[in-house]
Amino acid sequence: MPTNTHRDQRRSLAKYDSLGIDAPVTLPELRNRTDKGFSAADFLTLHSGLIVSGKYIDEDFKSKLATSREAQEGVLELGFSVPIAKGGSGFGSCAPVTADGYFLTAAHVLAHKDSYVLYATSSHRNTYIDYAPIRVVYRNDAADFAIVKAEMKTPRFLRYRRDPLTPSSTLFAGGWMHEKGGGLFIEHQSVNEEPSGHFRKVITTLPMIKGDSGSPLIDRHGRLCGVLSTMRLGIIVKMKPKSTAVMMNHAEIEKLISADRRR
Repeated sequence: MPTNTHRDQRRSLAKYDSLGIDAPVTLPELRNRTDKGFSAADFLTLHSGLIVSGKYIDEDFKSKLATSREAQEGVLELGFSVPIAKGGSGFGSCAPVTADGYFLTAAHVLAHKDSYVLYATSSHRNTYIDYAPIRVVYRNDAADFAIVKAEMKTPRFLRYRRDPLTPSSTLFAGGWMHEKGGGLFIEHQSVNEEPSGHFRKVITTLPMIKGDSGSPLIDRHGRLCGVLSTMRLGIIVKMKPKSTAVMMNHAEIEKLISADRRR
């Protein structure tokens, strides 16, 4: 049996829902003990993928990831770095939506033909970073939305929020770069650049930083509401910045993934 099941996820996310973003959570491979400093925000990061350009996945990087995979039992080994602070490009996050390696992300994250996804997964004894090249299943630049596939198991994935957001909805980002600040839902907007009617924008007060694009936008129950796309700065300096996420109709996502599986 995999170490991290949906029952385990629901138990940890229940603490997140009741206690907020700083709720302490556990992983089964940590023998159900709370590791001090391991918060619900970190748990949500483990429900995200990190997309990086293939030029950064060199032999030294692969060696470090292999070492992570062989970490001692009960140790959560996730430490690594990417040269984003040095002006690097080709970074972003993505939201896992199935157990077999399908992710949602922002289309502009896919700036490089050879990109990889890094994902924190679990063996029977520990949690480590797995990685694989991604294949683009669907891409819509007008909506800034894409579906990608990696040949890996993704036991921690996100369910869709199916009921409408309200002005009182608190939202978080689960991406690997995000600083885990919360925000509020403001409004939905149509994607005028894309006439199909399959997409909508989610405008929030959630802050964004470089590398947040493609990060899953998550409600307090851990349900996926969209993927972060852009930061919107106010015309007046004193106005708080806004961020925009985009989401495709759930039925259309499932249709595209099902068609890809049949190929």
